[in-house]
Amino acid sequence: MKKLFALTAFFIFSSPLVFLCRAAPQKYVISIPPANEKTFQDKQEALKVSSDRLEALKKDVDARISKYQALLVQVQAAIKELNSLSGKAAAKLIKVYETMPPENTAQTLSGLDEAEAVRVILMMNPRKAAAVMAAMSPAKASAISGRILSLGKKIPIR
Repeated sequence: MKKLFALTAFFIFSSPLVFLCRAAPQKYVISIPPANEKTFQDKQEALKVSSDRLEALKKDVDARISKYQALLVQVQAAIKELNSLSGKAAAKLIKVYETMPPENTAQTLSGLDEAEAVRVILMMNPRKAAAVMAAMSPAKASAISGRILSLGKKIPIR
C-alpha cells in the first residue's frame, strides 16, 4: 500500500497541472545589445555615402543635359541655315529652268528622279510648267501627273 500511495503521490505532484499552478509568473525583458547600435550607425554612414554619390551623379547628369541642350541649339541653327540655303538654291534652280526653252527643260527633267521632277514642276510658274510638260514624252508627263495627284491623296481635305 505504501508503494501505491507513493506512486499516486508522484503522479499527482508531477503532473503538468500541478506545475502550472505552482509556477510563478515570469517577466520578459527585451534588451538591445550594443552591437545593433553600431550597425545602425554603419547603415547611416553607408546611406550618407550613397546619398552623396547620387548627388554627384545628379550634378554630372545635369551638366551633360545642359551641354547637350546647347549643342542641340547649335544643330538647330545649322539646320535652319542649311534649309534656308537649300530653299534659296532651289528657288534659283527653278528660275534657271523657267528661263530655259521648254524642250530643254523637259529633256533635263526627264533625266531626274520622278520625285525631284515633281518638286521642280510644282515650284515652277504654272504657264512655264505647262509648256515643259507638253514638251515631255507622254509616258513621263503622265507619270509626273500621277505623282502630283497622289500627293493630294496623302493630305486630308477636311
